[in-house]
Parts: sequence; structure tokens; C-alpha cells
Amino acid sequence: MYGLLGLEQIFLRYSNFLESNKITTQKFQLKLIITTILITSLLSTIYFRFYFLRQIQVNIALLYFSSVSMVALLLLFNIFRLNSNFVFAQFISNFWKIILLVLAFVFFILKKSDLESMINLLMYGIILAFVFSLYHYIRKIQFVFNKNHSSREILATSFQFFISITSFSLLMFGDRFIIENKFGVEEFGNYFYLTNFFLAPFSILQNYIGFKQLVFFKKNFSIELFDSFNKKVLILGVFIAVILFAIPKVLQHIKIISFDFDRYNTVIIMLLVLGVIRLYSSSITSAFEAKTNFHSLMRANSIFLIVSFIIIMMAMLFLTSIKTIILIVILIWLLRILIFKKILIKQVINDAILQKEINEK
Repeated sequence: MYGLLGLEQIFLRYSNFLESNKITTQKFQLKLIITTILITSLLSTIYFRFYFLRQIQVNIALLYFSSVSMVALLLLFNIFRLNSNFVFAQFISNFWKIILLVLAFVFFILKKSDLESMINLLMYGIILAFVFSLYHYIRKIQFVFNKNHSSREILATSFQFFISITSFSLLMFGDRFIIENKFGVEEFGNYFYLTNFFLAPFSILQNYIGFKQLVFFKKNFSIELFDSFNKKVLILGVFIAVILFAIPKVLQHIKIISFDFDRYNTVIIMLLVLGVIRLYSSSITSAFEAKTNFHSLMRANSIFLIVSFIIIMMAMLFLTSIKTIILIVILIWLLRILIFKKILIKQVINDAILQKEINEK
């Protein structure tokens, strides 16, 4: 998530699809991204060298090049995404998972339990996936460079996206750290099981909607279309929530699973509400990232961080149950949606008014 430090969002924001296989962007931006890939990969390799090399023996050079390949695949993923090669973009993004699955199957068949060999083979696979994707990019995609955005603007916006990604990461995973710390490993295990069961489907759809809609909203955006799509997403979310609530009841009734879901009915309902809210936020976030300017992004980050900090500090006094923690997470997600949507709509309206005044002159 931190491999590009949010620069992939800058690439999507400040690069544009001209025609099939032709994208316009800035040289400084690409140089910054490539430098970031090399540095973050080096830092992660050094970190692994000092803290994990005793437990897992791997070739350091191989680790570095596989790290570079993994992070660079994120850039290539977004290049093909912007070029509307959605299927291929998803393929190269998840190719390492396919390799891992094949390796796991082979090791299982051969009854091998050599973790180090498996990790080394996986790293070779990641490098292979990168080389394949890079070859496809060189053969197919052409960049046309412009100077529409200064280096200072790119750096300032990338910092804001880094803050946004950090807050999003804490929002996605912070509850798990709190629950493990306050309620112990056993209760955390139950909570982890419940979140995987009830939130995973929403997360998959959330990622898919964000993946497709960011590029779509970048090319085609209107408030009417935006609101209409959000309503469809909300209806879909409620429908999925109802299905997910019923599934464990059926599985328990026919005795396929033994986990006591009835004990966590309130928690499950709250997780489903959270799932619907997160799914609803996917199109709002993608539109926000595609259409807002630097000042709107900075304003949204500032308001969201301040409000979230106040809520968390006040909530720390009342963190007595898992339900309270989920309720706080739901509240913060709702605030994020409201802040992003309000700032986005306000900017779109102001931009339309400004454009109208320019046309009249």
C-alpha cells in the first residue's frame, strides 16, 4: 500500500487518456515515481535484512529486485487501468497470487514444507510477472509528455494523497489492533473471522467499483450521474447485507458450520451496516480522487483528520466493548463520506460557474 507513497493517485489525477494506447503525463512525475520505487524497495529490503533475515533465509539481491518488481507492477497496473485495459490490469495486479496458489498446490502434492524455497520461487515469479508486464507496456503504450503541472504542484499533491492513504489504512485496519490490544487474542480471532465472513464481499466490490469508476468519472462526470450511481450502489449493498445475514443461519441450520453466530448477532448487523457504508463510499472516493483539485484535497484531509482525532480521543474513554469500537468506525466512515461528497459537489458546482463566466466573456 505504501510502495508508491500515494504517487499512483497522482499519476491517475495528472495523466490523461488521449486515444487508444496513448497517454499524456509529465516527465517529472514519472521520474519521481521511478525514484520512489527504487528507494522504498531499498528501505524495505534493509528493514527485512535487519529484522527477519535470521528467521527466513533469502537472497538479499533477489529480495530487492522482487520488491522493485512488486511496487513497479502497481504503476503498470494503473497505466493499463488508465488505458482502459481493465482485464489485463487486474491480471498483472493479481498474477503473483496465481503464482502463490500454484506453488502452494505443487508443494502440497510433493509434500514439501520448505518455506524458504517457496518464498524464493515466489520472488522469481513476481520478477517474471513484472518483466512480462513491462514488455507488454513497452510494446503497446506510448507516453506524450506535457508541462501542465509543475513539480511543486505534483509534490504538494502527492503529500496530501500520502496523508489520505495513511488515514484510509488506519480506518481499514485500526479496529483490529484495538480489539487485539483490549480484548485479547481469542476475541480478536472471533472478530477476525466475522470480518472476513461479512466484510470481505463488500471489500471485493468496493475495490472493483473504485477500480472502474475512478477512470470513468475522470472522463465522464455529472452530479446527476454521480447520484444515480450512488443510489444503485446503496441498493446493491443492502441486498448483499440481507443475503450475508441469512447465509450463516442456513449453514447453522443444516449443520455445515459450528461457529456460534447467534452470540454475535448485534456485532454482525453492525458489520453489515459498516460493509454497506464502505461499499457506498467506493464511488464517492473514486469521484473525489478523479475530480477534486489540490485545495479541495487538502481541505478534506484537514477536516477529516481533525474530526476523526476528536472522535477517537473522546471514544477512548468509552471503549468497553467490540460494539462500541465498530460504532466508532461506522461514524468515522460516515463522516468521511459526508466530508468528501460535500467538498466534491461544492467544487464541481464552483468549477461549472467559473467555466460559464469564462464562456460568457
